[in-house]
Amino acid sequence: MKASGKEKICGLSKSDVIGKGTYYYAKSIKLGEDDYDQFYNKQGWSEECLVFMQYLANRYFNRAMFFLTTSGDSDNQNEAETLGFRDLQIASDMDVEVVDQCLEMGFKINQVERHELMTSRVRGLLSLVEIGYSPDELSIEDQINDIYQNLNKAMTNPSHELFKDISVAGRMQKLDTELIKYFSQVKNDTINAAKAAIRMLIEDEYIFPDAEQEAIKMLLTYMNTAEVGNRPKDNNGCIVQGLEGVIETLELECAQRAQDSSYSTLRTSTSSSISRTSSVYKSLGVKESPLSTRENMVDNSSFRRQSGRGDVTMELF
Repeated sequence: MKASGKEKICGLSKSDVIGKGTYYYAKSIKLGEDDYDQFYNKQGWSEECLVFMQYLANRYFNRAMFFLTTSGDSDNQNEAETLGFRDLQIASDMDVEVVDQCLEMGFKINQVERHELMTSRVRGLLSLVEIGYSPDELSIEDQINDIYQNLNKAMTNPSHELFKDISVAGRMQKLDTELIKYFSQVKNDTINAAKAAIRMLIEDEYIFPDAEQEAIKMLLTYMNTAEVGNRPKDNNGCIVQGLEGVIETLELECAQRAQDSSYSTLRTSTSSSISRTSSVYKSLGVKESPLSTRENMVDNSSFRRQSGRGDVTMELF
């Protein structure tokens, strides 16, 4: 509504959306709690019970996102934010409890689902920072560190289940996409954000379109905001114009993908992207991935040629 300037969408005003959303989320969580209690009373800490617990945690997280993103239009903003942060804490506690109980009971944890769930959590929290919430209140740094440490550990084993459908380079791209937002939005650190952005453009042969778009936009921001001594010379504006041209091309391709579901979800690292960013790359002094080293890995050229074998990201918020 804010973007369109309309007072109503599908016949619903802002207050209607907030009222109905609050009711439906409360109903959904109540039903989830009832089902969870039934499973726990019958089976205790069974695998099925823990699955229901994770679903319930997702519902709490979803409601937290709803409360916090609509709090500015709520009749009582402070109450909405208090409820939102409470739900975030409940979801976080339940996420931890699920893992702890799986380990205690000897149940196998699906590492792919867990990784994508926590990445999705971070993505949601970063969207809250974008609209003005404090990153300290959201504990984003701790969650990003956990994801990075787990991925870095998995990268020592190329046959790890995390890389069955998406390879090492693809996983790094997805993490780098969130790191770009983290450094730029949370830390106000355009240099490290640009380092995270440029790694995939230089190192990887195949790139997820959304990752490439985020990376190029970050490099454009870097060129427009970095001090003159910290960026490559661009007297004629060729680098900036080139980056703007790449962004325009990517946005057109994004629109085409939206219309054509068969359109490729991967693209090669085009010479135009690399040629426009190579001088930025040199100015940043990046010699390897800014947040990880590959010294203990086998030759990763094959990983770069397989940066995605199917995009299976789960949007859970």
